[in-house]
Amino acid sequence: MTTGAVILAAGHKSSTTSFQPMLPVGDTTAVKRIIITLQRAGVEPVVVITGDRGEELEKHISKMRVVCLRNAEYATTQLFDSICMGLNYIEDLCDRVLVMPTKVPLLLSETIEKIMESEAPLCCPVYEGRRGHPVMIAADWIPKILNYQGEYGLRSFLREPEADVVLEEIPVDDRGIIQAVETDEDCAMAMSGNHGKLPLHSRMSLYLECDEVFFGPGIAQFLSLIDHTGSMQTACKQMHMSYSKGWKIMKTAERELGYPLLITQSGGAEGGFSQLTPKTKDFLNRFLQMEQEMNSHASRLFEKYFGDER
Repeated sequence: MTTGAVILAAGHKSSTTSFQPMLPVGDTTAVKRIIITLQRAGVEPVVVITGDRGEELEKHISKMRVVCLRNAEYATTQLFDSICMGLNYIEDLCDRVLVMPTKVPLLLSETIEKIMESEAPLCCPVYEGRRGHPVMIAADWIPKILNYQGEYGLRSFLREPEADVVLEEIPVDDRGIIQAVETDEDCAMAMSGNHGKLPLHSRMSLYLECDEVFFGPGIAQFLSLIDHTGSMQTACKQMHMSYSKGWKIMKTAERELGYPLLITQSGGAEGGFSQLTPKTKDFLNRFLQMEQEMNSHASRLFEKYFGDER
């Protein structure tokens, strides 16, 4: 069962003056820390909804294998609109979705893993009787949320009798699910507690080569974005990469593999598009599956050799 995530970083109306996603937390930022926490738990894909300072934020996380969607109307829309934007995009890409804002960067990857053990259609973590983030939503419940007209968005939806009766509350020993980091003062308090740095963890990268290295995390992200968006140009923009560099990466991989990776059409009445060939989709899926298995083995090896360091 696959689990994706929608991170809300559009910067809707707030009483705080700080730009929450870019607030420093330890040696990283709030948004990067959340992405790392999710990815450590095996969450894929991760969709980040941007808006305010969107260009800066998207560049900041462009190498982290996430999908960025820009809510250009963030200043005049509600948080629920960003939630729906993310859910609408991710609906067919995974079996369930974690939804969370960037203001809770201190939650633990172990909490995410515990939430993912649930088979309930809706669930959320609870700390000392208080519900926190993230909420996990089964894919078949997404249409109900997208069609919801209640006044207070997702929070109100979860209180509806139909949702409330199936929502599972998962007790966790993790104050990070409710501890908001929204100001510089919050950051200072976080650093003085037990959540300053992320715990020691392993990070593995898979690369393939023939005469030279030609396939790794970067091109895997690039091809996944092309597959999701239907546009090589959009994929380049999301990775903050020039179109010419994108073509160079593609041609290098095609030369090493000996076959074309894309089917493309330029302009015309119906507009241009780019899509992966069936052979490319198969190759990419096998790469991602191997990468997932490798990371799973790496986690076990890490526990064996470095488990006492955490």
